[in-house]
Amino acid sequence: MTGASLIAPALAMPTSDFHIVLDPGHGGSDEGTVYQGHTMQIAEKDMTLSLAFAVQKQLRLQGYRVTLTRESDQEIALPARTALANRLNADLFISIHMNSSQSGKLRTGVDDHEHSSPQGIETYILNHTSDAASKRLAHVENAVVQSGSPSSAEDPDIALILKDLKLDANFAASKSLACLIQRNLATPGSALEKHQNKNRGVKQALFHVLIGANMPSVLVEAGFLSHAQDRAQALSPSGQLQIGRAVTKAVQEFTQISPNKKKNQLIDRCKIN
Repeated sequence: MTGASLIAPALAMPTSDFHIVLDPGHGGSDEGTVYQGHTMQIAEKDMTLSLAFAVQKQLRLQGYRVTLTRESDQEIALPARTALANRLNADLFISIHMNSSQSGKLRTGVDDHEHSSPQGIETYILNHTSDAASKRLAHVENAVVQSGSPSSAEDPDIALILKDLKLDANFAASKSLACLIQRNLATPGSALEKHQNKNRGVKQALFHVLIGANMPSVLVEAGFLSHAQDRAQALSPSGQLQIGRAVTKAVQEFTQISPNKKKNQLIDRCKIN
């Protein structure tokens, strides 16, 4: 690929016990969405790793402990990602992805004609969903689940997990975290003033990578790989810096909200699609 930096940030000593696990989506043979134009070919797996490094650097500058589920082009099973977060007793799990207007590989042939592509930022929490687009996206992101793993919302094991989630405080906290990340990434006056994003809202879908997390967990779709502006932002050093700062600000706000406010005030103001 061209344009994205895959250099890990320098290590910084944490000054806080608050531990965040960042999950760069895909990796190895699982490339995710692939964009190919006249001048570049970009795999989602590379962009998510670059973005995770950018977020990690900003979080560490604020003293947070941060662990990545992968630090190279490595294929990791979806259950192993949340299993790592559970093993580390992490406080938050944030999975980072890039969206696309269609599944599979994008072969446009023209770099700048994708203005008809959807655009913008979405943040997801785990839940049942009746939204067709969310179901399609979850199907694409879940495509690498091994045979024998839960594969549908009708699976009784998944139904039990989701039932437990609705009764668990992490469900409300995940909503709070998602709302804060979405607000900081994609609203006027947010950290992304130079690259203003379309706000596609907080949504819910059955993402396997979020199943089993023992802590508040969200999946961020940091723009559409199929849209020129979103793609340019995610590739540029300034765009990555601003995304890192926006997610860090959201985490800071999350840690400053009392449990009762997380459940009542913020959720009441934030619409979940």
